[in-house]
Amino acid sequence: MKPSDDLMAWLGPAADELTPEQIERVTAEARAIAERYPDPDEQPERDAALSAVVQYLLGETTPEDAAHELSSARLREQRAFAAATWMAVMLVRDNPVRYKAVAAQRAGIDRMSLLKALGER
Repeated sequence: MKPSDDLMAWLGPAADELTPEQIERVTAEARAIAERYPDPDEQPERDAALSAVVQYLLGETTPEDAAHELSSARLREQRAFAAATWMAVMLVRDNPVRYKAVAAQRAGIDRMSLLKALGER
């Protein structure tokens, strides 16, 4: 499987560190990743997955590293969601809005999450 010019450009200097067999593997994984994330809006997901492939093949990361990063990201997301939820709660309490959906939207959360935080669901 010959890698595309786009893939080789994407690899940049990392291509020099990979063996021909590893480049074949990257090519195969890149195709599978493109099938898994076909939407143009999923380019960040494709880049992240392909970057993980390269780092793994170069011995720069492990599945355990990925698990740790995922766990940390989930914890950050939970904390950010709690903060955003409470911003919406405070918005409702400080400035009664006609539609709670507006407060939820401004804080980046869904209306049902706001209602639950307000004890209304």
